[in-house]
Amino acid sequence: MIRAAGRQVWILDKLPVAGRRHELAFNRVRDYAETPSGIQADLRVSKVRPRVVPVPYGSRPSICPVRAWQAWKEAAGLTDPDGYAWRRLHNRWHTVLEGGLQPAAIGDIVTRAGERARIEIRFTGHSPRRGLATSSRLKGHD
Repeated sequence: MIRAAGRQVWILDKLPVAGRRHELAFNRVRDYAETPSGIQADLRVSKVRPRVVPVPYGSRPSICPVRAWQAWKEAAGLTDPDGYAWRRLHNRWHTVLEGGLQPAAIGDIVTRAGERARIEIRFTGHSPRRGLATSSRLKGHD
């Protein structure tokens, strides 16, 4: 959650790419390019190989990863293309800091989001990636 213009914004639990924690932690603002169909995430730091991942608009605005990225970018004031895409927040004031998130912090965010949603199983930093792979495979994608 961040506080921007007097309102609270819950964004960080809707990470727009089902990437590995370290892939997201090292992404810069320039690594997310808006396209007519959504965004493209350039994952340069990768366990296997760098890749560009298309992220389409979600069917429901409340859980759309593209809209979440756009809201986060605006609320956090991310204008420097070389700045971290996913930033730390001040632990008391919830204001955006210059430093990026560590991979473990991204996992903690996902776990807390699962707890807030009262999901019975414990979500981890790998859950979004695993869920995307499972969903894609069930829909016939590689």
